[in-house]
Amino acid sequence: MNRAFISLYLFIVVSVVLVGWGLDKFWEKLAPAQETSVEIADLMQVFEDQWLREAPEDKNVWIAHQQKLMKQRISLLLLDDIAGSQASEQLLAGQLIGTGNSDGGISWYRRLGDSQQVLVITTPAPDAAASAIYSGLLVVFYLAIAVVIFFWVWPLSRHLRRLESHTRNIGRDGAPEPVSISPRSTVYPLANAFNKMALRIRELIASHKEMTYAVSHELRTPLARMKFALAMNEDQQSQQQQQKTLASLRQDIAEMESLISSLLVYAGFEQSSGVLDARPGHMREMLDQLLARIRREKPDGLVIDIVDKTSGEVFVCEWKLMETALQNLVQNARRYAREKICILLWMTESHYCLAVEDDGPGVAEENRERIFESFVRLYNENSPQASGFGLGLAIVRRILRWHGGEAKAETASLGGARMVLSWPRVSD
Repeated sequence: MNRAFISLYLFIVVSVVLVGWGLDKFWEKLAPAQETSVEIADLMQVFEDQWLREAPEDKNVWIAHQQKLMKQRISLLLLDDIAGSQASEQLLAGQLIGTGNSDGGISWYRRLGDSQQVLVITTPAPDAAASAIYSGLLVVFYLAIAVVIFFWVWPLSRHLRRLESHTRNIGRDGAPEPVSISPRSTVYPLANAFNKMALRIRELIASHKEMTYAVSHELRTPLARMKFALAMNEDQQSQQQQQKTLASLRQDIAEMESLISSLLVYAGFEQSSGVLDARPGHMREMLDQLLARIRREKPDGLVIDIVDKTSGEVFVCEWKLMETALQNLVQNARRYAREKICILLWMTESHYCLAVEDDGPGVAEENRERIFESFVRLYNENSPQASGFGLGLAIVRRILRWHGGEAKAETASLGGARMVLSWPRVSD
């Protein structure tokens, strides 16, 4: 609103100044301003000489007589009536001055000798033709102002219609297409906000489709196994076989519960606004607690080293979200690592950085971007036992982007995959 107001205000002011100046110059050429002419000066001199020769008691009678003889209006003023103005100083200096009247005429003023009387002669207004020209120029002036305002409003109206058209298509065509508007436009902030909204809607629709596909696809497999197990259980006589069937059913139910939990977590991240509660803290302490909990819940014998190159410096982030991201990275590394996992912490002048790497099979270069997409799982013949639903790394990237950073995959020095997280440092 402020940008539109200032833009329109400056546009109108500059236009008025330019149009007014141009028309004024044109009027000066057409009808130059009346300056003190020799005739007026001589007439004033004649009146002054004659008035001074008249007896004091006859001066007013003489003035009244002259008013009857001339077309111009003649009157007398006292110098005190205009005292204190610049005009009074000019009159005291003996100058002849003229001012325009509201009816288009000109009034000429001159002090009569050393007296306190000021002679005023008013010439009639210019002829009708000149007045018509002036009125015409006045009409042109206001029309010109209307034209310049139209040229300011027209692109604004066009951009607003374009935004309206894209907005109407949201419900009809699904995700709206981004609207292209020049950064110089008054509505550019609105268009920029619209494009961000359109991007967010496309992401939500894509996520909804992916989740729908995942539910339909991932749940179908354990459900099919459960139906098959139940059908087989009817023909099984031994208690041992029935126990195996029940164990298989429990495993399938646990898999379905895990999928539903993962989907609920991912949906929660999709619906979150991404507003962070970033606070300072020590990353090494959080990692120690996280690894202790992971080892306690599911020991696997893997060696997990932490290499802290920050000398205990403070990190600033949303700790709950960053803990979720690191837990997903460590769990992902545990699925593929053979013997060792290494977690590295360091800082640059502009970013906080950490990496989780393993000695597993690694990730092919052509798949290093795909693995951060939701529901993408890469089968590796070296680790066929690796499980998951393809949501962990997608959540990691979303968390890092909320922090203004990025997550990427590289080749680890241990020979496997290296997941690197980096986000901007907070100035002290």
